[in-house]
Amino acid sequence: MTTYIDQYLTLAIERLQALARDSADDIHRAAEAVADAIANDRDFLLFGSGHSALIARDAAGRAGGLMPALQIEDVADGDAERLEGMAKVILGRYDLRAGSVIVIISNSGINVVPIEMALLAKAAGLTVIAVTSLAHSQSVRSRHSSGKKLYEVADIAIDTHGVPGDAVLELPGSPAKSGALSTLLGSAIVQALTVQTAALLAERGIEPPVLISANVSGGDEHNRALVERYWSRLARHQISSYTP
Repeated sequence: MTTYIDQYLTLAIERLQALARDSADDIHRAAEAVADAIANDRDFLLFGSGHSALIARDAAGRAGGLMPALQIEDVADGDAERLEGMAKVILGRYDLRAGSVIVIISNSGINVVPIEMALLAKAAGLTVIAVTSLAHSQSVRSRHSSGKKLYEVADIAIDTHGVPGDAVLELPGSPAKSGALSTLLGSAIVQALTVQTAALLAERGIEPPVLISANVSGGDEHNRALVERYWSRLARHQISSYTP
């Protein structure tokens, strides 16, 4: 008997296969940019608002991840993602250094905060990588005053191959759909980006700053050395001023 569990997992696998087939070149381009930033002593930043924050968080401070990865935290937890000026407040806690890379995750790619953040980051000399569903983004209007969408602002746009509305399964006797894919697909992209970046650094003769599990022998010592090297880069700052 086919269950909704089977249907959801089958659809998830199909979308992951589409991602591997059609977005691999863009992920590789993004990895080149991140590897360049790390090799040149610049930063690797990630931002997502609302549920997209889960994807940014998944890249930072975990086994197999890159130590320089820093999640830019959404201080409003998604509650103000349609408010112009909010991205400037969020970024006021961070030191944006030209030559760094920021990955901005937004399934729809139409809300104000991720678009505004991309514009501010580009103005500061950062390479902007978007992780977004092109199918969703192209089916709706931007909420930003410029009329632009995230993928139109980014230097590199990686399509998640998610569907408009995110959820993929129709429910019996209901107009509603369930089974979101954006977190699964977005995390797969970020992890693939991480792996490729580490491999590129190794190919260049640079030891990749990859964290290992603290629950294996030598993990604490290995990670402590990376923390000492990158700690100052992973700090947030008090917001000292704000001009809308």
